[in-house]
Formats: sequence, C-alpha cells, structure tokens
Amino acid sequence: MRSRLSIVACLLFGLLHCGLIVAWPGVSSGADPDRPSPDGDAVQQVSRKLLDAYNAGRAKEVAGLFLPDGEAVDEAGNTYHGRDQVEQVFARFFEKFPGAKMTLDASSIRLLGPGLAVEDGTRKVVTRDGAGKAATRFTLIYTKLDGAWLVASAREFAADESPTPHERLQSLAWLAGDWVDEDAASVVAMKCRWSEDKNFLLVDFTVNREGKPVMKTSQRIGWDPLHQRVRSWTFDSDGGYGDAHWTAIPSGWVLKSSAVLPDGKSGSATLFLEPADKDKFTMRGFDRIVGAEVNDDYQVTIVRKPPAPASAPASVGSPK
Repeated sequence: MRSRLSIVACLLFGLLHCGLIVAWPGVSSGADPDRPSPDGDAVQQVSRKLLDAYNAGRAKEVAGLFLPDGEAVDEAGNTYHGRDQVEQVFARFFEKFPGAKMTLDASSIRLLGPGLAVEDGTRKVVTRDGAGKAATRFTLIYTKLDGAWLVASAREFAADESPTPHERLQSLAWLAGDWVDEDAASVVAMKCRWSEDKNFLLVDFTVNREGKPVMKTSQRIGWDPLHQRVRSWTFDSDGGYGDAHWTAIPSGWVLKSSAVLPDGKSGSATLFLEPADKDKFTMRGFDRIVGAEVNDDYQVTIVRKPPAPASAPASVGSPK
C-alpha cells in the first residue's frame, strides 16, 4: 500500500492528483464542514441581535452587546469608549434619524482562537423616507466574557476604499512558512511565501518517498475579483492541474476543489482546513470523486517545520 502521505500531497489545498490516492485506513468523518461550530453560531447570534437592536432604535440594547470597556470607531476616526459613550452616540443618531434601517452583509466570520472572533463585511443604512443612504465597510471584533460573546471593538471604513488583494488574504497569512508531514517512508514538505507584489500566496509542495522525489506541485492563492472570493490555482509536475474556491467559516476554511489529471480524467473534492494554533492545522477531505469512483474521507494534521538547529561554533585553540 502506498504511504498515507500521498493523500496529503494529492489533496492539500485542492490538489487532486488521483493517480496516487489510496483509501485512508480506518479514518472517516461524518462532520459537516459547512456547519458552524457552537462558538461560531453564538457569534452570529450576537451579530443578529446587534442588527435587530439597531433597527428597533434601542441604543441601550446596542451598547449592552459591547464589552463594558468596548469601543466603537466611526469612519472619520472618532472613537467612543465604554458602553455609556456607545449608547450616547447611537441615541443621538436614532434621535436625528428615527426609523433608519441597517442591513449587514458579512463577508466572513472567523474564530481566531479561544474567545476571539472577527467579522468583516459591509453595512448599509437607509433613512425612513429613503432619501438618505450610506454604505461603509465594518470590522467587528468579538470576545467571550464569562461565557457570553460580546463586541470588543466595532470599526467602520469608507466603502469606496476597497480592500487590496493583499488585505483580502490577511486571514490566510498564517500559512506563510515551512510545513511538513512525514512518516518512516515518506515526507511531504510545503513552503508558502508571499509573492513579490504581496497579492498572492505562493505554495510549493515536494513529495519524497524513501528519500526520492516523486512529485512537485506549485500553487497560487489569491483574490478572484470575478467571483468575489479567495481562489487557488494548482499545477502538478506531471501536467495535472486544478483550482479551488475558498469560503471562510468561523472555525476555518471550506474549499470546493476540482482538477484534471494528466490522462484527462476529472475529479472533485471538498476540503476543510482548521487551524489548531500557529504551528498546526487539521485538514479533512470529503466527497472525493475521481471519474466515477468515490474515495474515502480522510483527516490529517500538518505541523510547522521547526527551524534547522544552529551550527555548533568552531572550536578555538588555546592561546599560546
């Protein structure tokens, strides 16, 4: 049987070079990668409560969803600290524009660690008579206090300042560096770096089995302006190629991957990436189809490659 590491090389971040794929022994996941985690669902509930309170004109209720020492920063850079100031600024707005309604279009909600989450998106406000309209980008930072999720910081940015491709990829910046998975027979090495213009993440994969290279793959991860989402393009050393659309979910990323093999067969898979910490992430594969064949689900953990040990200092001869 081929090493399990061939699966990592074949399906990591959307590769589907099926000539090396074998069944993953004894591993199957029934989890739904698109289903939010309990914390992710709780954060979404806070976001909905914030929207409902705003549209009902209840400034005290809006402020109550912030940390006691939370902050709100408007697009002009004015900062309001604490629940009292947050309540006051919203109360003044509701008094000036009674009946104004807001919609939130969240582009992503990400859990960055225990008790920390970030929501990015665009908000639109329309006055009751429809004459006044405004659109801004927003970032909400949530934290958990005594078991409850609350807003630690709410920031607005001018909507016409569209994020750069580099800014779009910041939630994947943790991928930069060297990663590895290995066993007694095989090693899969992954090297990720920013492109010179900082608009793409470039990834090189090398698969070695029993000390000999068996496959090399290059990948480019970037922002697809046509589909308005992160996308990756992958090319194998034997002529196979593929791409994947990435969707951020609270606990990680879901990738919808497709590929073409050197012999012309096509394949598809759903991948789920979940960072465990800055030096480790878990990858699961689902719905892996090659031609008419269905492959097993799998799960693997990838770890950051430790730096090479420093060379021992040269010995110094005794003075004469």
